[in-house]
Amino acid sequence: MSIKHALVVDDSKSARIMLQRLLTKMNVQTETVDSAEAALTFLETTQPDVIFMDHMMPGMDGLEATQLIRANPKTATIPTIMYTSKEGEDYITMARSHGAHGVLAKPANQDAVMAVIQALDEPAANDENSNNAIALAEVDHLIRKHLKLAIAEAKAEVSAGLDSSTQQLQAQQSYQLDQIRSQLLSHQEQQLANLTEQLDAQQLFKRTQLLNQRLAAAVADKLIKKSADDLVAIVKTHRAEQQAALADSNVQLEKKAQQFIQRAVIKAALIGAAVGGLIGVVAAVLL
Repeated sequence: MSIKHALVVDDSKSARIMLQRLLTKMNVQTETVDSAEAALTFLETTQPDVIFMDHMMPGMDGLEATQLIRANPKTATIPTIMYTSKEGEDYITMARSHGAHGVLAKPANQDAVMAVIQALDEPAANDENSNNAIALAEVDHLIRKHLKLAIAEAKAEVSAGLDSSTQQLQAQQSYQLDQIRSQLLSHQEQQLANLTEQLDAQQLFKRTQLLNQRLAAAVADKLIKKSADDLVAIVKTHRAEQQAALADSNVQLEKKAQQFIQRAVIKAALIGAAVGGLIGVVAAVLL
């Protein structure tokens, strides 16, 4: 077969670039992906002439991906070369048992790549039989395994999404609480400043001056009225006392006048009697 188009599958960027350069020098159009899962997605729409597959990769490894490629009728005829640092006959045997056509050791050089390409150009006697080398039970096992892996990854993504959403919600709530707290503190400071200004002695005097004047006038009016009422009450009391004293004095004067009159009458009677007696004596003497 004539090799014109290749796919390199490797999670190492440097390994992908190195092999791509070697293939490009051989006029082989080369595309690269960084995982086995990405390779399977790529093969759904594109059919390369050869696949160079790394062994150890995160998620699905290269041998599992190779089995799935050989089990799929659409990709079963695409030769897969394990591009790995593993070596030895045991590994080559294991790689072929999984459907690989050969092994290209890392780090590859131009001669090794050219030898692999030339070997692929030579027809293989057992190509037809090797297409059915993978047992259906093993394929089913692989499908179930990677289905579980895909479900686990989906759950992890959903969980990560929920965690991210929860963190964003918590961050948003925290931000809103900080804003509310800041607004409350600002409002509190403004109210405190206003209260302090209102409680200032001069400001308080200015604000309450008119009220104080009215209050003072009202208090003074009440005090004057009370003083006047008290004075009137005192005058009335004094007048009543004076009237009572005058009445008492009048009574005493009347008593004294009566006593004086009585005494005067007695004195007059006594004087009249004495004068009458004296006149009688004189008359008797003269007669």
